Amino acid sequence: MNDYEVGRLVAWCSLECFWQKVGPLKVSYMINAYLMLGSYSHLTAERIMRLGYEVEPHLNPAVKFRETSVIINGSVAPNWQEVPRLIQQLLDANLTPTEWFREFVEIHPFRDGNGRVGALLYNYLKDTYHPRNLELVPNLWEDPARAKNYPREDLWHEFDRA
Repeated sequence: MNDYEVGRLVAWCSLECFWQKVGPLKVSYMINAYLMLGSYSHLTAERIMRLGYEVEPHLNPAVKFRETSVIINGSVAPNWQEVPRLIQQLLDANLTPTEWFREFVEIHPFRDGNGRVGALLYNYLKDTYHPRNLELVPNLWEDPARAKNYPREDLWHEFDRA
């Protein structure tokens, strides 16, 4: 990657982390996960587990999905015992990247970092994974943190003008 591409990747990861209210250390974790995902020729459940670990190494084990119940914005995520089967179904499904992202986040396979992993996978599946092509994920749940600045083309493309 050249300097421009590194800067764009950092800007993209920073925006995702800002919207998800996590600090700068998580930006570096997300960049590591990005680099790892770029080395994969295809997705597997094990590789997705590893991405979850990379974005949240203190909360997500590298070799398994969450083993606890979670509630997201007042909704109960699927039972943790169903997560491996649901992820495999998702991997086998023929969905658009947006549909895939929505399903992934609603399965909520990790204790934390689901949105960040989902954003990485969204771009991987959409074939916009190169730093020059990275896209912000759709605001499917009308998240107020995103709605305030989303879609703010000037916020994302300000880096391109620098």
